[in-house]
Amino acid sequence: MPQLKVTESNILPALLAACPSFRQRWDEYVSDEIYEPNQVYVDVSEFAHHMCALLQADAVSEFSAVFAAVEYLLQEGDEEARNAVATGLLEDLYFDAEDASISPRVWRNYFGPRATRAWEAYLVWAKKSD
Repeated sequence: MPQLKVTESNILPALLAACPSFRQRWDEYVSDEIYEPNQVYVDVSEFAHHMCALLQADAVSEFSAVFAAVEYLLQEGDEEARNAVATGLLEDLYFDAEDASISPRVWRNYFGPRATRAWEAYLVWAKKSD
């Protein structure tokens, strides 16, 4: 029997499992009256904000687990899940770092091969868009 692909609905559970420090922020986020379920790009943006805050605080102990989860999602995800991780999460990490006056290149220290390829593809696209 073929293994089912990971879908967008699996992204936040995987990230929450890899990054327990996000749980409180996530619970507050989803309990807010403006929260709308099934908005995966908005949800991964919230996660990216948390990751940037951890980076700023040099609290990176969860990063290896987080980026292992990112690699898994990019490998096993269906097209929509891969796009949400690549063009949602990774782009938000880039912009959040820039907004915090941190070189976005710092993230590459934590990426696996799939995240690195997605990141590089984004940078090529962004350069063409300038």
